[in-house]
Amino acid sequence: MHSFLRAIGFSNIRNRKTLEPIYKEILRVPTKNSISNISADTRLIQFDKDFGDGFGISIIGEMAIDGSISIEHYFPYVKSDQITIQDRIYVERHGDKEAYAGVSEDYNLGMTLIFYVQNISDYAKSEWMNSSNHFINRAYLSGLSLNGKIILDVNKDSNTNMLNGIPANNRSKLIEAARQGDKSALESLTLEDMDTYSIIGKRTKHEDILSIVETTFMPYGIETEHYSIIGNILSCELKKNKYTGEEIYIMTLCANDLYLCLAINKKDLIGEPAPGRRFKGELWLQGKLVI
Repeated sequence: MHSFLRAIGFSNIRNRKTLEPIYKEILRVPTKNSISNISADTRLIQFDKDFGDGFGISIIGEMAIDGSISIEHYFPYVKSDQITIQDRIYVERHGDKEAYAGVSEDYNLGMTLIFYVQNISDYAKSEWMNSSNHFINRAYLSGLSLNGKIILDVNKDSNTNMLNGIPANNRSKLIEAARQGDKSALESLTLEDMDTYSIIGKRTKHEDILSIVETTFMPYGIETEHYSIIGNILSCELKKNKYTGEEIYIMTLCANDLYLCLAINKKDLIGEPAPGRRFKGELWLQGKLVI
């Protein structure tokens, strides 16, 4: 069972038997279907079914010559209109199934960003047709969460501005220069970090950490596509799963200059989300590649 089915309103799905009617519904009336030749004798299928406004389940499998379908795996998804542009997004295939991970070096985050690729069939087809010259640098990012809470925004003052340090664009250039061996860039970054640590050390004596750190985005647990996030809520809508009737919050978040769309079951969220507040929780990061 996929644990993140709950995030899109399928909290009562306990085993594969209860998934059978959903499988049939997806195959009977898919919102989108894609059949791609990925080798001379193999066709990969991907059937997407929206069970609400912008979220649903995708089925991945193979189609035989006689038209019979063998389902390999499935995953829940949420669509996003939040695009990220990177210098280069590398795509790696999962070892155990027909699935892919997008990998990108994000200098604003200061780490490697890894996400689960949603449009598996599209990428598999493009790789088979032109694997040597394929270049990707854009993706629509989204996430599914099983638990979270709403916290208030920070009061932005002079101390907050001091913590912002070097502007994001300049910092990205400095990090790239430091990776190339530029000693002055490395020194600038080191001095900035020392100033930040000094300010934080003084403020933590009389302030809560959540009033000092506005947003965060960092790896969570041992799975590569899972992250812990504190993000500013830019927009929020309460939507309904048409199949189960459960209510789902769809939020647009910004964390460390990374924008994404998040889905979480209303039952798993503590607090009332609204623009201007912040979301704190864990998520499974997904991305739709612009091919």
